[in-house]
Amino acid sequence: MKKFIKELNRRNVIKAALSYIVFSWVLIQAASILYPSIGWGQDAISNTLIVLIIGFPVWLVFAFVFEWTPSGFKKTVDVQEEQSVAKETSKRLNGVIIAGLSLAVILLITDRIFKFTEPDKLDKSIAVLAFTDMSPEKNQEYFSDGISEEILNLLAKIPDLKVISRTSSFSYKGKEYDIKKIGEELQVAYVLEGSIRKSRNTFRITTQLINVADGAHLWSETYDREMADIFKIQDEIARKVTEQLKGIILGEEIKSKEVNTEAYNLYLQAKKLYRQDTAESRKNAVTLINQSIAIDSTYAPAWQYLSVITISNAIRYNPTLFEDKLTASIAAAEKAISLDANYASAYAILAYIQSFSWDFKSASINVEKALSIEPNNSYVINISALLLNYSAEMDKAIALYFKAISIDPLGYSYYFNLSLIYFNKKKYEQAEAALQTYLLHYPNASVAQSVYSQILIGKGEIQAALEKAEKETDPFWKLFAKSIAAYASDNIADADALLAQFVKDYGSDSWPNIAEVYAYRGEKDEAFKWLELAYENKDGSLFEYLNSPSFENLWGDPRWNKFINKLGLPEEHGFHLD
Repeated sequence: MKKFIKELNRRNVIKAALSYIVFSWVLIQAASILYPSIGWGQDAISNTLIVLIIGFPVWLVFAFVFEWTPSGFKKTVDVQEEQSVAKETSKRLNGVIIAGLSLAVILLITDRIFKFTEPDKLDKSIAVLAFTDMSPEKNQEYFSDGISEEILNLLAKIPDLKVISRTSSFSYKGKEYDIKKIGEELQVAYVLEGSIRKSRNTFRITTQLINVADGAHLWSETYDREMADIFKIQDEIARKVTEQLKGIILGEEIKSKEVNTEAYNLYLQAKKLYRQDTAESRKNAVTLINQSIAIDSTYAPAWQYLSVITISNAIRYNPTLFEDKLTASIAAAEKAISLDANYASAYAILAYIQSFSWDFKSASINVEKALSIEPNNSYVINISALLLNYSAEMDKAIALYFKAISIDPLGYSYYFNLSLIYFNKKKYEQAEAALQTYLLHYPNASVAQSVYSQILIGKGEIQAALEKAEKETDPFWKLFAKSIAAYASDNIADADALLAQFVKDYGSDSWPNIAEVYAYRGEKDEAFKWLELAYENKDGSLFEYLNSPSFENLWGDPRWNKFINKLGLPEEHGFHLD
């Protein structure tokens, strides 16, 4: 054996093996960087590795049998000792090994800095489509939506997984769709789809995980279960999807909180009614969610949703009972948190409500807590951006909205909020582009034409602004927009009449909006009068408007700094001060 090893050293076989290994390592590193840039994927890298492995024994045999001489390759046995250049070859191989190792180190350091070989973010993405109701009576849509949404929420807890939000993934419900097209529109690598057939207290859930790139079914399963097993099924599906994506996904095992099945059914029905977005459906949603809580008061999502419905209904339908509803919605959100200390959506809605009660310090703490728990939750991101939009940190809000759009590509309402921020920053071209995207999908949306009118005034297109104001369908926002547009067009008589009508119709509770009109007109005394009324009445909407370019007419007036300072905002959430 010693003689054999000595002969291998003499023939430089061992150094040839080392040089081949180093060369192969460098080649694989280079391939992992270069192949993706020319459209070659993991298969190409794997094939390269296979070729190199096959070539290794061939190279060893070649190094043993042949020797390089000044006159070319010859069989080692035919080379006379005085003609052998094995020692010089050994030195050259030393140089090759050192150079190869140096290059490998350089490639590794470069890769760490520029992250060439990081897994494609698309590989860590999934959309959970609304499960199809296959029940004979077709009356279980709320249940099938609820199951798929719960699975979506479970998967969303995995930190490194991009899970498309409900708004976008459920937009394909009831439509003929192509999986590859969904992948392109939502920018995801995987799609989870399924169906539910329910009969009395039993159900059958069929679900499948699909690779968007080739349409291959990576995993499929059918479950026949009693209703009482519903939460176990949710966990099982989420766990199996995670297993299929292992190597891509990192995260701890997640489980849903079990709840009484009757209470859960009522919770799902309440959510469906709330989303119908009518005064009657929202009233019924409150009834159902309270019934759910009466049956099982330990389910945090029910309390969180009660908080959402309560504050939303107060803003839209019960302004006279706003303070009472504010207190009730805060209590519901806090109850949800007491039941589940890691429930991000509960912290988010609590922060939103606290901003209305001017508790900005608590709101800031709670929204940061929500983001730390679920940084990729579009609902949490949206509320965080809304609160920042009410502050001086509008650039952070813009970044958050773009992140929300990446998670929820079909959530076009984000574009409306973006247009407001760009308007406040006086970036009128960007504001118009964002609003046009929104209107493309919601052409009849209220408030939008009013915002468009203000953007056009900022651009100096006054006649077009007057036309947009006239198209506004909401009476309040129509009168608001026309009051400003008429003044911008130098039609002072009409502007005065419109403003007088605006004050007459809405002067009892729309103090910030009236202040904005007066500020635009440069009538500072009246503007500050209405701002003070908003302050005295603790109007939560005040902070939506203070960043408007209209209020720049008040800058430089000593009363502006005095007013801003007494709002009690945290320093990082301050508005302009001279």
